[in-house]
Amino acid sequence: MKKTVFIILFILILLQSIIWVNQENIMHPKKRLLQRYHHEWLDKPWKHGMKIQKHFTQARTPYLLVEEDISQGVSTRQKLLKEQLPTQNINKDAGILVLLHGKNGRKEDLLPVAERYVALGLTCLLVDLPHHGESNLKHLYYTKKKHEQLYVDEVLDDVSKYLKVKEKKLYIWGMSLGGAFAITNVFNSKYDFQAMVLVSTFERLDKVLKEKSLRIFGDFLGTLLYEGLEKSLVFFYNFNPKEVDSTKLAKGLKLPLYMVHGEEDSLIAYEQGEELFSSFNSQQKQFYLDKEGDHHNILITKHQFYKESGLFFTLHSFN
Repeated sequence: MKKTVFIILFILILLQSIIWVNQENIMHPKKRLLQRYHHEWLDKPWKHGMKIQKHFTQARTPYLLVEEDISQGVSTRQKLLKEQLPTQNINKDAGILVLLHGKNGRKEDLLPVAERYVALGLTCLLVDLPHHGESNLKHLYYTKKKHEQLYVDEVLDDVSKYLKVKEKKLYIWGMSLGGAFAITNVFNSKYDFQAMVLVSTFERLDKVLKEKSLRIFGDFLGTLLYEGLEKSLVFFYNFNPKEVDSTKLAKGLKLPLYMVHGEEDSLIAYEQGEELFSSFNSQQKQFYLDKEGDHHNILITKHQFYKESGLFFTLHSFN
């Protein structure tokens, strides 16, 4: 009898520990440190055909303002992208593109992305999401807090000190969690955005978390752990993953959209991307399912993502 009670208590403690660890990872993602390769851009940006300025908003949201600088010539990446696009499609002042990274990332991860887009005449803003990179916010609420819903507006207001934002066309680009932030911020923004690009973006957060739990622990234990996790998040943080549903907002968005998702994505199933895509009320929208893509290689497969997204941006910079 005592042995049975001990085993039951041990299992309960183990399950609670798993829930607690996952809960903390959700609300307080481990911050990614600056990597050695980041310094290739930060220390010598001119070698990449760009100039970089770091700023903080009044609320201390960190972001990088990245512009083209060809004083030392264009970089290899920029030359390749320009060769793939019709010259007449490249606008020297195409507008401002906001780039939003994924969970556990940081703004500097997107410097190679910005390197390409500034060659198309876009000024890029790379923003640290809440509780990521240099952000001093203590929690991540996955777009459910008011300040997260106006996060991009806060940055654009600050950028207005350096650029004439109201006179420029605005675009937004988000990957994974950054895609959810892009959708929410465009929906709530006082600014008008010309177009949006979403990469490997989820439909609903609860689906991502539950599918991961089932994949690791099996149907019975996975379901039990997810239900416990959900209740724990509500109890300790007043946060319910079910409420993070991008499809509800997408129905109210009509801006042109380009989406790409990897068929091999094991973190966010491509069916989630398809469901999200179908929810958008856009007349001009395109979804590309990359047969070789997963959650980590989606930007560098044979699909030529930069060429396709570059064509998309240049098309709308002249409209």
